[in-house]
Amino acid sequence: MFTELVHRWWRRNPWVSNPLMRLPDRIERTAVVVGVAVLLLLIPVAATIGSVTYSDLSLRSQQQRAQYVLVDARVIDATKSARPDTDGVTTVAGTAIVQWSAPDGSLRSGATDVPSALRIGDTTPIWRDADGNLVRAPDTAAGAVVNGAATAVFVWFLGAVVIAGLVYLTSAAGERSRMRQWDRDWQRFLQARDHPSR
Repeated sequence: MFTELVHRWWRRNPWVSNPLMRLPDRIERTAVVVGVAVLLLLIPVAATIGSVTYSDLSLRSQQQRAQYVLVDARVIDATKSARPDTDGVTTVAGTAIVQWSAPDGSLRSGATDVPSALRIGDTTPIWRDADGNLVRAPDTAAGAVVNGAATAVFVWFLGAVVIAGLVYLTSAAGERSRMRQWDRDWQRFLQARDHPSR
């Protein structure tokens, strides 16, 4: 079965000297062969781009972990999702205003997401930079791996879509050319049938 498929594929290649294969057929087959070759060559290119993306994100994650500090901040107010409990204490969930100490000893405040329902006055961990400003949590190594792999897959998929589109357009143009040629051949046949040479 496999050898039959290979033999059939080989007979349909553009370099085979088949008198029944017209120029649009050869162009279409060439486009398919070139498309497959480019798709195979695109694999290492996508892998390299994914690897570079992973390296950049991993380096940024290491730099952030070296510069950012995890500190405790006190919840001082709610920006949303606040509700009073039965004992009169307000519970905060979602985003809250928190207060923390900067490296120079001054108090800073800002809005941040809190992981679970907290009461005003409770503490929650936050990340701050060397200047004491509130920052987003540093990127993780696992996130760098996932983003690098996703970038590689996206680059290859995008290339595959472009190549498939070009092959499809080539095939559609070849099909139109064949149909026009068949129409011309049919008209010649009808003329020859209706007006036979004497």
